[in-house]
Amino acid sequence: MKNRILILMLSVVTLFACSSDSLNNDEVNLFNQKVDLQTSSSKMAVITRPFKLKGSGTFIHFEGDGISCPARVLNAFGEGTAIHLGRSTVLEEWCWNGNPDDLGTRTYTITAANGDVIHGTINFIQWTSETTFEEVVVFDGGTGRFENATGEFNQSVVIVWDTEVSGTFTASGEGSLTY
Repeated sequence: MKNRILILMLSVVTLFACSSDSLNNDEVNLFNQKVDLQTSSSKMAVITRPFKLKGSGTFIHFEGDGISCPARVLNAFGEGTAIHLGRSTVLEEWCWNGNPDDLGTRTYTITAANGDVIHGTINFIQWTSETTFEEVVVFDGGTGRFENATGEFNQSVVIVWDTEVSGTFTASGEGSLTY
């Protein structure tokens, strides 16, 4: 009789052990499926999109301090509309070292109405007349949904001098943005 009870108890324990493992494995599989779905949807969110920008603003340039900016400083501030950002502000800051073969340090920041920012640098500029030039802006990150943004756009700029050191500009450009 003791043997029958022992066999019955071992059978019940074995049955519960199998059921418990089966449930745990199913829960783990469901969890892994949820993680895989989340991972695949976040990968799909990073795509290359067309980018366009139109805007206008003011600029001023002045002598550099000889230390942080050796030769000339230019600051341009504008407003406009950009695809994926909506109504935006643009800030371009340029520190030129005086070497005509070197662009110096040029940063380009676009801020969306919600505060998200795209950072860029200007790696090419070509004057096409005394008041117009073309430049290439390369995106290299940002904040919010543009945290790891990449891409570039070609921008055409027309300037009007109001004084020897300041004026207004209009700009438009297009390219691509990956985020």
